[in-house]
Amino acid sequence: MENNLDLYRAKLPYPPIVVVKPNKHYAEIIQTSFAGAVSEFSAISQYIYHHLRTEDQYPEISKALESIAIVEMYHLEILGKLIIKLGGNPGYWINKKDRNLNWNSSFVNYGLNATEMINYDIADEKLAIKQYISAEKKINDSNIISIIDRIILDEEVHIQILTELSKKYLTP
Repeated sequence: MENNLDLYRAKLPYPPIVVVKPNKHYAEIIQTSFAGAVSEFSAISQYIYHHLRTEDQYPEISKALESIAIVEMYHLEILGKLIIKLGGNPGYWINKKDRNLNWNSSFVNYGLNATEMINYDIADEKLAIKQYISAEKKINDSNIISIIDRIILDEEVHIQILTELSKKYLTP
């Protein structure tokens, strides 16, 4: 069964990654969604783990989780390129009080079963959207905001897919 990623993202093109001038403050804001506790890097790690754990019992769920992870990888790449253009470094950390706090696996919500995993995934997509909206309020750059808005559309698609899979396979 081949992945059709178009099923796992919004049906709109991604805006170009355009930065008028470097802004390290904006880079740090975006870094949180790149590699913080609630981030694209955390989402990829969590989705791949859940994909592997559900593969035998729920192959359709597993395939969807893998496909969503691939879309999240694209988000990670977009944010990484944006961070570089803003003058930052897309490492797997966030900066707090001039200290780099490294990403770690405790940011992954592992879950004990498929229901718990999907519930974590839905909750984390909602948290990611809230975090993106919060970031937009701190950024006065329409190019960056259009990129974030486009990523949010994908996160909303993921919530819809995960909710449908939960109803189809996991709700009694």
